[in-house]
Parts: sequence; structure tokens; C-alpha cells
Amino acid sequence: MNPRLSALRISFLYLIAATLWVWLSDQWLQNVLHDPASLARALELKKYGFLALTFLVLFFLLCRHFRRQDAAFAALADKEQRLSRVFEVVEDGIWDWDLETQRVYYSPGYANLIGLPLEHLSDDLLLWEQRLHPEDRARILALHQDCIQGLRTRLECVYRIRHGDGSYRWVRSRGRLTRGEDGRPLRLTGVNRDITHQRSNEDHLRQAAAVFEATQEGLLVTDARGVIVHTNPSFSRITGYSAEDVLGGEPSLLKSGRQDAAFYQHMWTALHENGVWSGEIWNRRKSGEVYPQWQHIRAVRNEEGELTHYVAVFSDLSSLKRSQHELDFLAHHDPLTGLPNRLLLRERIDQALARAEREQGGGALLSIDLDHFKHINDSLGHNIGDQLIRAVAERLESCLDERCSLARLGGDEFAVVLESQQPHHASSLAQRLLEAMSAPFEVNEQTIYMSVSLGVSLFPEDARNVDHLMQHADAALFQAKASGRNLYAFYTPELTARARSHVQVESALRHALDHDELRLYFQPVHDLATGRMVGVESLVRWQHPQKGLIAPGEFIPVAEESGLITAIDAWVLEQACRQMRQWLNAGIHLDFIAVNVSSRLFGRGGLEERVALALEQSGLEPHHLELEVTESAVMENFDQALELLCQLRLLGVHLAIDDFGTGYSSLMRLKRMPVHKLKIDQGFVAGLPDDSEDAAIACAVIALGQSMGLQVVAEGIERPDQAAFLLTHACDFGQGYWYGAPQPAEVLLAQLPRGTA
Repeated sequence: MNPRLSALRISFLYLIAATLWVWLSDQWLQNVLHDPASLARALELKKYGFLALTFLVLFFLLCRHFRRQDAAFAALADKEQRLSRVFEVVEDGIWDWDLETQRVYYSPGYANLIGLPLEHLSDDLLLWEQRLHPEDRARILALHQDCIQGLRTRLECVYRIRHGDGSYRWVRSRGRLTRGEDGRPLRLTGVNRDITHQRSNEDHLRQAAAVFEATQEGLLVTDARGVIVHTNPSFSRITGYSAEDVLGGEPSLLKSGRQDAAFYQHMWTALHENGVWSGEIWNRRKSGEVYPQWQHIRAVRNEEGELTHYVAVFSDLSSLKRSQHELDFLAHHDPLTGLPNRLLLRERIDQALARAEREQGGGALLSIDLDHFKHINDSLGHNIGDQLIRAVAERLESCLDERCSLARLGGDEFAVVLESQQPHHASSLAQRLLEAMSAPFEVNEQTIYMSVSLGVSLFPEDARNVDHLMQHADAALFQAKASGRNLYAFYTPELTARARSHVQVESALRHALDHDELRLYFQPVHDLATGRMVGVESLVRWQHPQKGLIAPGEFIPVAEESGLITAIDAWVLEQACRQMRQWLNAGIHLDFIAVNVSSRLFGRGGLEERVALALEQSGLEPHHLELEVTESAVMENFDQALELLCQLRLLGVHLAIDDFGTGYSSLMRLKRMPVHKLKIDQGFVAGLPDDSEDAAIACAVIALGQSMGLQVVAEGIERPDQAAFLLTHACDFGQGYWYGAPQPAEVLLAQLPRGTA
């Protein structure tokens, strides 16, 4: 009902009634009373009577109106109280977004959901928007806009929002849009529910499912009636029955008949009373073979305590039973040294091969033979020989870690099983064993020098079964002995050469670090527009005393694998800062000196302290130092990398992304990085200007850098047409052999620009 129309209608009726009353009553009185005095008194009484009557009518109408108003207010207050109580009880966060005023109402439950006091909530939309997880923000804002614009009828999404304690909580948001009569969107109202615990439970369920499928133990699940509802792959591997063979059946089909009714009665009694039973049981495979199991059965109940399922976990005890019947400690171990013997070694190799196949791993078998041990036995006697064998076993065992297993095969033969995916781990272990054996042995007050020869066979590359692996290791051992003893050899000559080269380079590189054999070379960086040299990039070289100057490609990969790259990076950083300070003091006008930071040093931690120390010790201003970090190193652990880049930026140094375009960058992440430059990898420059794909990539990187306010440097410029192409497309800087090859500081000095630093 329209209040204005109602008021107008009542007023109009009142006007008509009052007019009729005044006119008709005056006419009647004039017709009835002819005496002027009486007529005057009657008209006066009529006037006051009319006022009294209208007063009574108005009083009655107002009383009824105020009674209805009070009732309406009471009902409204009661509804508000109920709604307020509901909001206080509901744990979900309720929100109401007024699209015209852009103000948002947040319920008390919403305050609890995001961990803020209720009084800290405002009606600002930014309260919600700024707490969205950075990776979810763009997607969620787009979904809300789609709903407002009518592209979707309802809003439903899942995202992360920052809690008051700083963590992020997962929420599920559902909303509905309200429109006006003209179709204009007015309000977006919704409910947010914290599903962090639910997602955690879902993750746990997925993990449990993965364990269920991957475990080597057989798993069998039945319902409360004992009907099989689920099995895992190991069940089929152990029993020979596929899932289709047993689903819908009962576990009794696995019975061997060895246990009597009393055994099963005891098992069911334990399950009913304790909810769990464990024990050894004999079952029958699909092939008919009877075999022992160690089985663990647990009853599963729901929240009301009602039995819902039984879960049985079992492992095949066949191998263990055979071992128990066939072998004792002496059958598995060497009585002289206590080490595993050949039989146990074969079992461990078999297990290692199975693990390697299952986990896509690998390893190696090292066959070890003492050089000229027969001479010790013949000259000093078997007693001394036995003592020497024990001492050798102890020294070999001291060189091994948890990945290795040592065995004595008999006489002067030993073997080591190493589980590792890296072939150079085997060569490093072999080298370590050779070095350990070089020290003399003190046996019965006699000093004995002993050396060993080793043969190495890798799995699964060289062999996938025990016999072949041992044969190949023996063949490699024969090769080592034939080559002069006191060394090791791989089953394949190529691997032997590669492993020895790796160890030799690593050893020589350690010597180079200790004896100042590294050299720093510098490659000019030019401004493409002016042609002026604006900086240099620091590059490490190795001045080998016999081989001469060694390029980085020959020793950097070894340094990265061995961890020496961290020490090399630190040396380059320190030397580059000192050299730049010397140039500036001599009046050289360079803007920066660039230093590459390896991914190992970048991800190790403490880089900002190392840089600050190098700057302090050299006296170099931070803006003259530019650190180059590869794209892949930054993206490997972006959150940690971003924090480190910000810390380096606070030091005042400049930052560049090296090899840009060769890795996988998220533009959303790239725009957050506090870097100054992008470096186009030389692989994209080599084909310029003729290769259309290289040209497109180079132009895209330049355009991307310009749009983000970053400078772009092109590496590997070797021809003038490459430089001209890059200049035409507004690339800022370039370096490469067209401008100058890397040179020592003293050679480059004559080319450096002079001026005021």
C-alpha cells in the first residue's frame, strides 16, 4: 500500500465530510431556527461540536495507528534479535555487498572466519580484496565481476584469504545477485565457509589412497558382513587374484585349510572384543601354492560406534620362512669379519634391484679385491692375514654411509652395494675407498701397506639381475687389475673414463681454489644507441699450470655437482668488487660490473650478507654492482627468491634476470620481482635477424621489458646486423664478440672509457 495515496484518500474524504457537515448543518439550522440569537448560539455550539467530534475521530485513528506501529516495531525488533542471534551462532561468514554504494556488511561470523575482532571490521570492500591470496586475487575478482555482469547466475568459488594470524585459510564462497525492477544489479549477498580443515582432510585421504595403492603390503577391505569391497595392487601381486576375481566374494576363498575352526574362532573373538587381531596365517594363492602371511586385521566403526568395515593388511612371509629354515647367522654372515656373506649380499642386491625398478632409481655394485694379499699370507702367516682382513673390513666400513652395504665374499674379496641414481657417486665412493686404503695398517706390531682394486657395475644400466650385475663387477675388477692395480674401473670404458675425469677435475679444482689458479675475465657491455661501453660482465677462467687456460664449460658443471661452485661464486664476487673499485679510483667511467650468481649460491641462504661484506671490504658503492640470477633459479622457489631479491634490492645493488626466455616464468610473478634488467639468452640472438622465431622471441622480450619499465640486454652479439636489428627494436644494451671478447683486466684497461666516476 502506498502511504501517500492512503493519506490523500483519507484527507479527501475528511474534506468532503467536513464540507457537507458545515453546509448541510447550516442550512438545516437556518430552516429550523428563525430567531437570530438562537441561530447564532446554535451555530457556535455546532462549531465546537464539530471540533469535539473530529477530535474524537482523530484520537481514535491515531491510537489505532500508534498501536499498529508499536506492534510493527516490536515484531521488527524481535526479527532483528532473532537474526542477530542467528548471525552469532552461525560460524559461516555472511556478507552483503551494496553495489551502488560499494559498501559491504560483514557478519560476526565473518570476523571469526578471518580472525579479526568484530570492532575492526569496516564496510570497505578493500578489507576483503586486500586479504585475498596473490595467486587467487585476479581469478576471484573476475568471477565476481562475471556474476555482477550477468555472465553467471550464481557465484560459487574456492580461494585463500589471509587470517589474522598471518596464515591463509581456504574458504568456499557462495553468493546470489539481487537486481532492481529495471534489471540493474543492486546487491551481491553471500556466505563464506572455512574449508581449510576439509581440504586438509581431503589431502590426507588422497595421501592415504596413494599409500593404499603403493604399499608393498597386501590390503583387503570388507564390509561389516565380510564381503570384499576393495583390494590394492599388492594384494593381486601376492595372492595372484585380480580385484575382479575377489570383489563381492568373501576372504574365505583364500583359506589354505591349515588352520582349524578354533584358530578362526579365536581371531573373531579378538576382533569383536578388541577391534584388532594380528598373527601369522597360512593362505593359498590362486596358483594353489600355500604360503605364510603376517596379517593385521582391524575393525572400523563410524562415529556412532557401529561396525562398518574390516581392513586386513598382510605381508608375504615366504622368503623369510625359507631363510629361517635354510640359514642361520653363519649362513648369512662371514665368521671372520661379521659382515654379510655372498648369500646375504645377493639378497640385498636383489632388494636394491627391486627398489630401483619400483622407484625408478639406481645404484652400483663395487667389487673389491686386495692387491697381492697372497704375499701377506705366505710371508707373515694366516693369523696375520686374518687380522689384516678384519682391519680392512673395519676401514672399508668406516667409509660408507646409510646408502651402502658392505659384504665379504671370501678370501680377500669384498663387495659394496650402493643405492644412488648418480653414477659419479659410485666413482666418488671408489676414490674414497682407494684413498682410505693408502694409509698403513698396524697389525700385531707390524706396519703393512695394502692397496685395493675395484670394479664397478651400475644398475639398471649394466644389469637388471643379480648374476649379471656380479659378473659385470668382476669383469670391471679384472680390467682394473690389468691396468696396474690400486685403481678402479667401470664395466664400460666410457663410464670409467668419465668417472675418472670427473674425480680428477674435482680434485684439481680444489687445488686451484687453494693455490689461486682462478682468473677473472671481463666482457664489455655497450649501450646500443650510443655505442658507449657502460659496464662489464665478470667471467671466471681457470689458469691450469699444465693445461693452460680452461674455459668454464669444462669445469663449472663439475663445480656445481661437487658444491665447489659456492666457493667460486664467492671468490668472483669479492674480486669483481675490488676490481671495479680500482677502476673507479683510476678515473674509469663505468656504470656497473655484473656478477653471475649460481643457483646453488642463490638458494643456499646468506647471499645478502656475503654481498654486503664484499661491498664493505672493497669500498664499492652498491649501485655499481649488478647481480645476474638465472630465470630457473628464481622460479625454483619463488617465494624464497622474491624475499632474497628484495633484501638485495634494499642493499642498493642492481638485479638482472639472466637467460630470460629459456625457463618458465609467470608474468604475475615477474612483475613482483624487484629487478632492473632482463637478459636475452644468446641462443635467441644467434639467429637474428633472419630466423623469424628468434626475431619474434627477441622482440617479445624487449617489448615485455619496456612495458614493465625494465632495461633489456642482449647476449652473444657477434655480427653488426644482429646489433642493428636489436637497436631498431629498442633493445638497450648488448654484449658479445662483436663488441669484445672476455679479457683480463690489464688487457681491457686500454679500452675502458675515461671520465668522472
